[in-house]
Amino acid sequence: MRQLFISTVFLFILIQNVLGQEKESHLFQDPRRYIDTAVTYMNQEKYLEADKYFMVALDKITVLSSDFCYYFGKNSFYLKYYSQSIDWLSKYLELKGSSGQYSDEVIALLDQSEKEFRANRSTGETVETNTKFFYQNTISCSGHENIVCPVCKGDDIISSRDRIGETIYKKCPYSTNGILTCEEFNLLLQGKLKPKK
Repeated sequence: MRQLFISTVFLFILIQNVLGQEKESHLFQDPRRYIDTAVTYMNQEKYLEADKYFMVALDKITVLSSDFCYYFGKNSFYLKYYSQSIDWLSKYLELKGSSGQYSDEVIALLDQSEKEFRANRSTGETVETNTKFFYQNTISCSGHENIVCPVCKGDDIISSRDRIGETIYKKCPYSTNGILTCEEFNLLLQGKLKPKK
């Protein structure tokens, strides 16, 4: 009887160890762990470390989330990878428009990234020697005439709140009456669509 009890306990411990290892292995494969770690490093201003974890997460992601686009674009901005930052921040706006949780910050970062990118381009500097990835998603323009702008969601107006909570309205810097041509839409996805003056 005692030997049966010891065998049962040993078998139970063995099963628990195997299940624990499988669980750890599964968690290690979860890209959210890498994204969370990357965001932690970014918040600690360790942008190169954060970038490494973002790149690992990018390899493991099956569905591109708007939060990932925001964090990766923001970290790219801090690394002075301005074209990469433009690319990912634009993708966030494509997914969330002007009403997303981070939309106001994204629009401000996008504007700053574009200014820095143009400034570097005009001086001939190439700051982005370490840029590893560009999201070059486009759609086929055959059969597409006009597309509703994902930034203003077709309203041609972007609303935001100032520091005292007042709503501020401004004309969408990308669309014409809330509409983009297919070519403009593709440029927006790539972070190459310049705001209108």
